[in-house]
Order: sequence, then C-alpha cells, then structure tokens
Amino acid sequence: MPGKEAEFSSYYENIGQHLHELAQPLSAVTGLIDLLLMEMDEHDKLFQEVQMVSWQLERATEIIKEIRQLAREAAEYEKRTSKPPSAPMS
Repeated sequence: MPGKEAEFSSYYENIGQHLHELAQPLSAVTGLIDLLLMEMDEHDKLFQEVQMVSWQLERATEIIKEIRQLAREAAEYEKRTSKPPSAPMS
C-alpha cells in the first residue's frame, strides 16, 4: 500500500514540522527568561516566579521532544507493518 505509507509518512512529517514550529518560540522565550534570571537579584520578590516560568518552559520543551519521539516511532512502526498489496492470483 504505497499510497497509505506515503499518507502516514506525510502525517508524521506534519506533526514533526508543527512541533518544530512550536519549539522555536519556546526556545526564544526560554533564552530571554534565562537572561532575565542572570540579571535579577536572587532576593528580588519576582525571582522565584520568573524561575518557575523558566522551569515550566523547560518542561514544555521536554514534552515536545517526547511527542516528537513518539511520532518518529509511530512512523517507523507504520513503515514496518504496512505491506505492499498482494499480487493477484490468476
């Protein structure tokens, strides 16, 4: 079923692309938050809140990586389990 394999491949590639697009702004915000933390005094009353934002951004990035890995594994599984159509018996 080459058509179906291409369909799955395209589906998982789209997931990967969307995850990449989601990770890009998260990386930018994470970098800005990290810069902010470096310039903040640890005794500033907002320091812990900004640090919590940083941790949550890292967590979101890890979740994206896990979903990306699941999509890769699912694509590989689909490739292994999809079989070409049988030749007609005449």
